[in-house]
Amino acid sequence: MAAPDLLTHGPPGFSLPAFERLAPAPSPEALAMRIEAYSKPGDVIVDLFGRGGWVARAALDRQRRSASFESSPLTRLLAEIVLRPPDIRHLDAAFQVISTSPSGQTTLKAALGELFATQCATCGRTVVIDELVWESDATDAGRRTGHPIRKHYRCSICRDQLGGSEQRHSAIDEADIARAHEVDEHSRAWRILRERFPIMDGNEALVEQLLGLHTPRQLVGLHAILERIDGDLRAAPVEAALRLALVQALLPATRLNGFPGRIANLRIVGGRVRVPAGGQWRERNPWLAFEDGFRLVRGFVQRLEGSATGVVQARFRDDLRSLAETPSGVLVRVGSPAVLHALADESGRLSGAAPQARVRLILGQPPLRPSQDRLSSTYFATAWVLGLAAAEKLPLAPLFRSTAKLRFGWQSAQLERTFAAVAPILTRDARAVLLLEEGGAEALVAAVLGVVGAGYRLVAARLDSAEEGGGGVVELVPPGAGLPPVARTRANVTLPPLHGGAGDPDMVAGRGMFSAPERVSRGPFSSTEAAKTVTEAVVEILKARGEPAGYDRLLGEILVALDRAGHLRRLVALEPEPDAATATAEPGGPAPAPTSPSSSAPRSTPPPTSPPGSTSTSGTAATPLSKPRPPTATPSTMSASSSASSPFTDAATSLRGGGAEGIRARRDGPTGAQSRGDAAAAASRAAPQGDWTRDVAGEHWNEALDRLLELIRTELERPDNRRLRQIEPGSWWLADKEDRAGAALPLGDRVEWSVFSLLSTAGKLSQPALFERVEAMFTGHDRPDESLIRACVDSYRSPASTPGRLTTAEDLPRRSHETSELIALLTDLGHRQGMSVWIGAREQSRSVRGVALGELLSD
Repeated sequence: MAAPDLLTHGPPGFSLPAFERLAPAPSPEALAMRIEAYSKPGDVIVDLFGRGGWVARAALDRQRRSASFESSPLTRLLAEIVLRPPDIRHLDAAFQVISTSPSGQTTLKAALGELFATQCATCGRTVVIDELVWESDATDAGRRTGHPIRKHYRCSICRDQLGGSEQRHSAIDEADIARAHEVDEHSRAWRILRERFPIMDGNEALVEQLLGLHTPRQLVGLHAILERIDGDLRAAPVEAALRLALVQALLPATRLNGFPGRIANLRIVGGRVRVPAGGQWRERNPWLAFEDGFRLVRGFVQRLEGSATGVVQARFRDDLRSLAETPSGVLVRVGSPAVLHALADESGRLSGAAPQARVRLILGQPPLRPSQDRLSSTYFATAWVLGLAAAEKLPLAPLFRSTAKLRFGWQSAQLERTFAAVAPILTRDARAVLLLEEGGAEALVAAVLGVVGAGYRLVAARLDSAEEGGGGVVELVPPGAGLPPVARTRANVTLPPLHGGAGDPDMVAGRGMFSAPERVSRGPFSSTEAAKTVTEAVVEILKARGEPAGYDRLLGEILVALDRAGHLRRLVALEPEPDAATATAEPGGPAPAPTSPSSSAPRSTPPPTSPPGSTSTSGTAATPLSKPRPPTATPSTMSASSSASSPFTDAATSLRGGGAEGIRARRDGPTGAQSRGDAAAAASRAAPQGDWTRDVAGEHWNEALDRLLELIRTELERPDNRRLRQIEPGSWWLADKEDRAGAALPLGDRVEWSVFSLLSTAGKLSQPALFERVEAMFTGHDRPDESLIRACVDSYRSPASTPGRLTTAEDLPRRSHETSELIALLTDLGHRQGMSVWIGAREQSRSVRGVALGELLSD
């Protein structure tokens, strides 16, 4: 593996600060490796859960076309400048136009400065406050109250005449207090901004609390900047950059900007804003906050232009046909399964047309799990900079009704629906690659189960250790494609290929290398057979590695074996038995009563239509999996016009409990032209669809995830397992003598010898090239950890080495003699401790001080 391969995020400082939490970018090096390995120039690469167009940018740089389905309107805004960075001169000019735009009798910048005008405590001249420090009152929880106590400003006159820093601070006076409260709390800006936030159930209090995070004069200033951005006509990349600058300015211009300290995260729980109680906070000048945000965005654009990919100017297209006709074309949309289904339907209509787009690679990261902080910040920023229409597309239910504490089963449900929708537009030799970033074993298993549930077959899965970042990689082939052959290396050249026992009894091989296997029957999931496959897979992996391995290293290979034996497909084909409450509920009738106090299902709500991968029961996670799930609908058999009611309904629509009309109906109520019955029908359609954490998140997937992880752990730690034994917590080795006799040489020894051989014979070799050469030698179950390769490189490289040229000054005979002495020392220490010691047969002929190592062993 190459060293950058295990990075799941971009270089530090490469992304905007606001998006480092909302949508962290993937590593450019990891993207480049997969694009080069699994596609050719002219092919189409699809990112199903885009985080700002990073995959599309990497594809364009390598002469590929791309389709990026962005996770949210905010990431779509970021993709605008990632794929089409604006010219710095045009960006500076746009900022200058906003600064000098008329506002009353002066410019906008001067008008906002008047709102924060004060007197210098030293020279008495009029200056502009940078920030005002407020003391929070004890009774202001959730509201903007308090009193100012100190001001910070800049005075260049005092700096020039008296010396010292330009930054000054002093206590406030009566004029400062009066100016801080002279703007009406419910100003015109407050009324206009209030309409940009969608609400549920008439909960106006949340919007008032969000706007109350700003002082009235901050709202006036930020709204004036927003009006200039909305009102002027500019190129799309320049406008996107200005809106992102405003995003960067929002949180610093709230009472979450504590003093002293850092900016706190915005948290919305149960329709209420959680504001830090007590303490002090900064009232930041909104124009200065916008200037700071603009500098961040400007620096971000400069880093894009100075990156390895250089300047990328994509040509945005609207459909697959125009994408195929344009060399640098990119299809960018806010993604959902319904959008992907429409794309698949379009691809079917265009079959036979020339030129035809070839989707050869799905590349990206899994969908980000909703969290309270992430959803709160996304809702706040989207409503501010993009308005009501964009904010309505977000999942609002967890903010207004329940919490967003979701397990990884939610990811499985999203992956199944999305991958099933995109399957019809893939070529037979396509590949799907997911770069995992967090979550450990749960994240890996959830990603595998979700995509396998959509009919894909698992090719490779790897979970990185904590020292390597804790990420991972999942590689799959689409439905109907043949599995590639198992890699043959020095370790497994004499071992049979891994098929997980007897293979999948429900599949028979197709004709030809890439022929699809045929499904002959569907057997039930058997925990006993799956456990047997786990043991056989681990034994084969350990024999190939020749040394003990930990749980993180074994898990990915175990999942591959389970999939090839058909166990994963049969596991995800089960769903829980419905309970009595769900079984008696009729469509259109009232929803069953919540089964636990934590359930947030509303009263008088019709039961939801559960999408594939989500459960239709309100039982607990302990409900046994026993009933076959209905097969996933084929996207190609559904028309685009029916996508709204299809099983691939947009998850965000289900989460927010209705579309834009329903949200506006809850805010504005029926108009004069509406009858009372129409208003009731609109409210019924817009009502949240039950407990979103159960109906949309997919309790079925959580149960399958728990069951599989428990099965693997139980089998590995089973005390009576005759073929495996746990030599230390989290590490396993072979228990059977015959298995140990058939094991390869220890992987550590082979990697060390390979690294030394390359350094001593390959001539000029860079560090990335060395990692790639080692990767080519170990591509099967004996794939080494990055830390092992790095340790060997650090051990053998000379002090004169550089990253671009690695050399070694090691003497092979001296190293061999040191190894023999170390073996002899370990043998002597083991005998002194009363242990039984064994030396490998190949090492027994080594000599130490005239004595062969084999002679140190007793009978």
